[in-house]
Amino acid sequence: MANESLVPTSVAIICDGNRRWARKHGYEVFIGHRKATDEIFEQLIDYSIARGIKYLTFWVFSTENWTRDKKEVDYLMNLFREFFDKRMEDLDDKGVRVKVIGYRPAFAKDIQERIAKGEERTKDNDVLTLTLAMNYGGRDEITRAVKVIAQEVKAGKLDPEAITSELISEHLDTSYMPDPDLIIRTSGELRMSGFMPWQSNYSEFAFPECTFPEFTSEKMDEVLASYAKRDRRFGGK
Repeated sequence: MANESLVPTSVAIICDGNRRWARKHGYEVFIGHRKATDEIFEQLIDYSIARGIKYLTFWVFSTENWTRDKKEVDYLMNLFREFFDKRMEDLDDKGVRVKVIGYRPAFAKDIQERIAKGEERTKDNDVLTLTLAMNYGGRDEITRAVKVIAQEVKAGKLDPEAITSELISEHLDTSYMPDPDLIIRTSGELRMSGFMPWQSNYSEFAFPECTFPEFTSEKMDEVLASYAKRDRRFGGK
């Protein structure tokens, strides 16, 4: 395993490659999503708890994913329903706090209710904070935060001169957690696609070649071993 003293506090994963994995193995794309949520999520959650990672984020659905085939989108929505219906008890027992970032009003009301119920049930847990980025886009998140700040200025509740980077951070969906120390994108794609542009200022990055359904706890350990060897400078020399 990687050096215990250099385990990141916050890890965020862009869960890329579910469809490619399914097609490679001759399955319908739905099977890739199913394997990711049923197997890989559980492995990585348990691994993070064992290693002492305090914040784990999965980007599971972007603001652009609505343009995919309706059958695939509907399947993903049902996977989200199933996750909140069937996984909360186990996560609660493990001390996992569940949070969701992204623009929720776009989801069906019953999904919004499931999210709220899951967050409420696990709100006092502190072993691991699991964040699901659902209908999330970095520009959308920043735009929504700026609109709220603008409304506060317009209402006379906020002096424009008081607007700082810290204030903007406080208005983002991720205000409850530290910026990610490590961002992982599976499938070897060397781009961020708008994931946490504000929060990733000093993040380290990893781009394993394997797809997300292949990103087991062993693969995660390899990434953390590499991370442990890095010299994080935070803008210094």
